[in-house]
Amino acid sequence: MSWWSDFKANRELGDARRAMASARSPFSIGKFIDRCIDKNRYDLALEEAEKGNAEFPHSEALTAAYKRLIRAVHSEDLKNGRNDVRKAPGPKAYYKLARLYKKMRDLDQAIELARKGVELYPNFEGNYIVLADIRYERFQRDMRATDGLQAIDLFERAVDLNRENYRLLFQLAEIYSAIGARGKALEKAEMILDFAPDDRNAVALIEKLRQRPPNSFGSLKELLDDFERRVAAGAIERAGALSSRYTRNPDHLARKLPGLAEGLLGFERVVVLGPKNELLAAHPGSGSDNREVAETFKRMFEAAIECSLRMDISTFDKGLFDADDGFTYLLVIDQLKIAVVCGAKTKKKNLLNQVHRFVEHDLYL
Repeated sequence: MSWWSDFKANRELGDARRAMASARSPFSIGKFIDRCIDKNRYDLALEEAEKGNAEFPHSEALTAAYKRLIRAVHSEDLKNGRNDVRKAPGPKAYYKLARLYKKMRDLDQAIELARKGVELYPNFEGNYIVLADIRYERFQRDMRATDGLQAIDLFERAVDLNRENYRLLFQLAEIYSAIGARGKALEKAEMILDFAPDDRNAVALIEKLRQRPPNSFGSLKELLDDFERRVAAGAIERAGALSSRYTRNPDHLARKLPGLAEGLLGFERVVVLGPKNELLAAHPGSGSDNREVAETFKRMFEAAIECSLRMDISTFDKGLFDADDGFTYLLVIDQLKIAVVCGAKTKKKNLLNQVHRFVEHDLYL
């Protein structure tokens, strides 16, 4: 690039950054990241992506933009990783490529590669760790005992293969600590002292754990089942910033909903349920006008979420139900459940685009 091209690119990106700052949302940040990718300014894109992911952790738009960024930054790594798996396979080849796909949030590919690595090279711990990390992320999101048990089992199998993996032992100790398994957490933290006796982090964790009373459950499954029950009862907070905002102020949400209908030919109704399946807002009409239809949507969401978990696939986040007389579009974002109903005149692409912009931009403003 010439100095003039650099100057123009920097000016354009400066204008784009100011526009993003004036209406900051996952959607606007994603657009800025794409502009940076076009100008090969990966440093700026990574900076904003990291800020955005911390600020808006539940955003589909940011996740998609981050995937595009990582693909651009690591295009050569992806190419080399695929070649290694195809031409010179080994446990680390599967591990490195699986980790790269996990970083890109392409979890299906990451799981497929890590599972293949485990199948072919069962004595290498790395691929167990990739699978365990993904399963533990799902446990943190959904708080399901089965996910916690499988994550711990995979981490423990990795520990059996390498008892001096510091990062692994410390992470497993923290997981046990988070769910209340004091004895198990102490065991893993003390293993670190076997090869790193002066490690301050492990010593501090051990001191903290020894101050806690032992739990009263006989097995890890009982402990996790109790953890899941407390989550379901609302004793453990799960809602993020977005659902907390609208749970506290549903009137603010109700004022935004008519904007979703504007320009969407065939729009009929939108209903939003909160973290506890309570009716927060709807349009058209008031909450009392939509109470009956909200109950129907509650059952639909419960069935879709339960089906996804039972099938052990990705957690339900959206689904478009197509019928002769129109569409029903269900979405879950940060514990908010949004149902949009449109008639047969609605264009599917318009519906998806309108809802995407509303969820990724308007809700955050």
